[in-house]
Amino acid sequence: MGQPLHDQRLIRALRVMNSELAASNRAVAGRLGLNESDLAVLDILHREGPQTPTALARRTRMATTTMASVLRRLSHNGWIERRPNKKDLRSFTIQVASADRLATVFRPANERLTALVQAWPAPQVDQLVTFLEEATAVIRESADRLATD
Repeated sequence: MGQPLHDQRLIRALRVMNSELAASNRAVAGRLGLNESDLAVLDILHREGPQTPTALARRTRMATTTMASVLRRLSHNGWIERRPNKKDLRSFTIQVASADRLATVFRPANERLTALVQAWPAPQVDQLVTFLEEATAVIRESADRLATD
């Protein structure tokens, strides 16, 4: 009998966190003079490294024309750089040019989040991180399935 309540609390907590992350991203984007699509692209580039515009469009589930507009805005405002693709000279990759501007805005929240687990034993932190990584994979797979159905 305790398990369904436990499951409900977990899903509710994840949904609430998702909503708060979305609101936080809107606030961060507004502070930096970006829109949410711009911030999503910068976040992916910062975490995953340089990518082609096509790969970014796939990764963010944006249309290629939308991605072109996002990249134009980000380039114009000095957030990204376009570099020739070393493997295919007809193509180029996009990389973050101003990660420090982004990091400055996220730093206070990142420090507070890190402080939440500062006193936890390392195995417990590892378990939390593993859960979050696996939950992220479940969400990505669900989105992939929804996009192809």
